[in-house]
Amino acid sequence: SAGAVDAVFGSAAGSIHKYAKSAADDAGLSTSAYENMAAVFGAQLKNMGVATEDLVPQTDELIGMGADLAAQFGGSTSDAVGALSSLLRGERDPIERYGVSIKQADIEAKKAAMGLDNLTGEADKQADTQATLALLYDQTATATGAFARESETAAGQQARANAAFENTKAALGRALLPIVAKA
Repeated sequence: SAGAVDAVFGSAAGSIHKYAKSAADDAGLSTSAYENMAAVFGAQLKNMGVATEDLVPQTDELIGMGADLAAQFGGSTSDAVGALSSLLRGERDPIERYGVSIKQADIEAKKAAMGLDNLTGEADKQADTQATLALLYDQTATATGAFARESETAAGQQARANAAFENTKAALGRALLPIVAKA
C-alpha cells in the first residue's frame, strides 16, 4: 500500500503517509487500510481531472467522510469508502445506503448553478467531478464529524482498537521479516 501511495501521489505521498499514521484514531483505520483507500481515491481523483495540489486534501476528506458515514449509518468505514468510490465511478446505488441520492439530472443542474454547463471534453469531465463532489458534500453535511462524536461509544472504541491491533501486527511482521527471510 505504501508503494501505491508513492506512485499515485508522487512528491506529496509523505502527507498521505502522515495521515495514515494517525488514521487509527482519526478514522478507525489501520495505516495499511488508510493507504490502500488513499491510493484508490487518489488514482480516481487524478483520472477525473482533480488538480495535483488538491489530491491529498480531497483524498483525506473523502476517507474521513467514509468514517463519518459509517459512524452515523452503521457498518464499516471500508464499506462506506467503497460506496464513495463507487459514486466517483458513476455507480450511485451503493451510496444510497448512507442517505445520498445523486442522479445525473442533479449533476447537470449543479453544473449549471456553478456556471460549469456548456463545457466539452476534459473540462466537462472535471465539471462533472466538481458537481458530484459538491452534491455529495451537501447531502452528507449532517454526518460530518460523526466519527469523532461517536468516538467514546463502544463501536468507536472498538474501531480504534481494531486499527491499533492491525498496526501492531504489521509492525511485528516488519520486525520479524529479516529473521524469516534469513531462515
